[in-house]
Amino acid sequence: MSPRRSDGKPTRPWAIVDADLPDPLRRGCLMAAAAKILTAAQAQDQAQAQAQTKLGALDLAAYRGKVVYLDFWASWCGPCQLSFPYMEQLARLHPASDFALIAVNVDHSRSKADAFLKRFGGSVPVQFDNDGKIAAQFGVKEMPTSMLIGRDGHMRFVHAGFFANQIPTYDAHISELLHEK
Repeated sequence: MSPRRSDGKPTRPWAIVDADLPDPLRRGCLMAAAAKILTAAQAQDQAQAQAQTKLGALDLAAYRGKVVYLDFWASWCGPCQLSFPYMEQLARLHPASDFALIAVNVDHSRSKADAFLKRFGGSVPVQFDNDGKIAAQFGVKEMPTSMLIGRDGHMRFVHAGFFANQIPTYDAHISELLHEK
């Protein structure tokens, strides 16, 4: 299954092609979109392969057999302040035998990250990525970005941003993966 947007719909880069364009231009746009799809597919394959191996101090292979909620965040990120109570709730609701939550902080300053954690959530396990290598390996472009990795180690859902009105969708994605054996 390919990654979906937060609203559950598949990403469709070809939707940008205007049907009113002259045929040669439309064909060129479609070819460019296809190239982007191929690039995105290659990036996803790379991220999936990396999700099965050790990334710096983050060893996702240790979580094989569990659903992993991998969240990238920063202290300067407003929506991250909303996502932390949600993540703490997830950690309380789901048994550690089935579910792992890892929050990866991308701040350059550990002290800013620590101040954020004191204020918004100290019980969520945090991996510090002050040089951004882990975030870059996963292709993170927005804060926060959460990724759901299935029990098989494959990335299944990507949520760019955090939106309170999308919590039912996030919960449905987690539930779907937890019910897979």
